[in-house]
Amino acid sequence: MKKATHQATKEHNTTLVLKTIYHEDQISRADIARATSLTRTTVSEIVTDLIGVGLVKETGVAPSTIGKPPIYVDFDAHARQLICVDLSGDEFQGALVNLKGDVLLRHSLPVGGRKGDAALLLAHRLVEGLWAEATAPVLGIGIGTPGPVDTEKGIIRQAVNLGWANLDLRQSLGAHYTVPIHIANDSHVAALAECAYGGHGRSPSLVLIKVGEGIGSGIVLGGNLHTGDGFSAGEVGHLCVVRGGAPCTCGNLGCLETVASTRSLLALLRQQGLHFPDSPLGRALSSRGATLDLLREFNLGADPQARALVRDLGTHLGVVAASLAGVLDVHQIVLSGMPSLFGETLLDAIRSEIAARILPDQARETHVSFSSIGSDIVIQGACALVLRNELNLP
Repeated sequence: MKKATHQATKEHNTTLVLKTIYHEDQISRADIARATSLTRTTVSEIVTDLIGVGLVKETGVAPSTIGKPPIYVDFDAHARQLICVDLSGDEFQGALVNLKGDVLLRHSLPVGGRKGDAALLLAHRLVEGLWAEATAPVLGIGIGTPGPVDTEKGIIRQAVNLGWANLDLRQSLGAHYTVPIHIANDSHVAALAECAYGGHGRSPSLVLIKVGEGIGSGIVLGGNLHTGDGFSAGEVGHLCVVRGGAPCTCGNLGCLETVASTRSLLALLRQQGLHFPDSPLGRALSSRGATLDLLREFNLGADPQARALVRDLGTHLGVVAASLAGVLDVHQIVLSGMPSLFGETLLDAIRSEIAARILPDQARETHVSFSSIGSDIVIQGACALVLRNELNLP
């Protein structure tokens, strides 16, 4: 076994101390030493260094009845800011975020069908606007984007809807900003957000399935993001779930996106109106149009047509969820985006499919839930991406 160098040991200990402080509201140096099994002298030296760079601050004297009272220290969430960007929707979304993941300010720019250089210019405008409004030193820029991303080089391999292929976004932005720039697939960073802010503990294993206009997933194993050999891990939207089904934009037939994306679900809803115009759902579709809110309303009202659509959606998602749970032996399957509109009707269908497709013991251990993070999940994930790479947090 290779012996650790003094510098490597110091970096390890610094990370250990910083993580301990990060996860506590206030803590004394003595309590840090007890929590980390480091000597009080080592902890004191590291805390002094962290105070020096502004990441930690002293917050007051602890109550004590014997001897000199200890001084509390705390993580300074406002010492730096992060620029976090979500390029996965109809609008490019961006935010200034503090070191605890709290959104301080938001900007958004409609994509409006822009592709290629025009879309790239829009991304630059978004970052530029956020940079101009930063009120603390910027630690880094984090970006979640559609498509496979070479995270080591910051190159977007392909983002079809934006007309990007082998786009070196890190280099493009790096010509204007000297801070670290980290870029990853939007579903991958969403999984990082779920790990960091979803209440699953410090080193969870989970799969997050993100459903919207497209469908992707992020896989975290033992707290580490799995990107795959070609950075395409988690591309579940293009797994075939209906043999001989509808054509997909990728060129195959019956992909998950053809039956479970927002666009495909609305198309199926419209078909209900055409086939059953005199049903309660059909009449509502005729007067109000096909929307997710309408389907949610009728599902909550136990309308049989709406319930059938939602159960079918759950069945298709369940096929993929079962495969992931069975192959990876991951006990946490989390859904983000559109599926959360349909509550237990959807979850029950997914759970039934999992129970029918994998080992009984695995099925019993697999927990399926909706993410509590909401629409900010890619923004939060971009924050987690920067914090992991720059401070080894959270």
